[in-house]
Amino acid sequence: MLGHNKSFGAEGESAACEFLEAQGFSVINKNFYAGRSGEIDAVALKEKLLLFVEVKARNSDAFGGGIYSITESKKKKLRASAKYYLLKNPQYNSKEYNIRFDLIIIKDGKIEWIDDIIR
Repeated sequence: MLGHNKSFGAEGESAACEFLEAQGFSVINKNFYAGRSGEIDAVALKEKLLLFVEVKARNSDAFGGGIYSITESKKKKLRASAKYYLLKNPQYNSKEYNIRFDLIIIKDGKIEWIDDIIR
């Protein structure tokens, strides 16, 4: 079952990246591993807006929708992962870039984009 979940998640991440590109973003990194902080599913850039994107692919709402998976603990990990990303990619670590954390939920072939999940 885990293998199925992994491939289902990977398909969701690919669909999310295609969606972002259709919105005019360039996906500059996928599955950025940030050590103990976790992973950033996608990093996308459009002009001076740098997005750190969490992707949730769902078969059902059995455990709540994808938005319910974004707990305070998850937000803390996303912030730490983004900080590490910016450390490793200093070209984006300047005041000229606006940084935002977004969530893309994919369920039943539909995409829901929730922007600014961390304020």
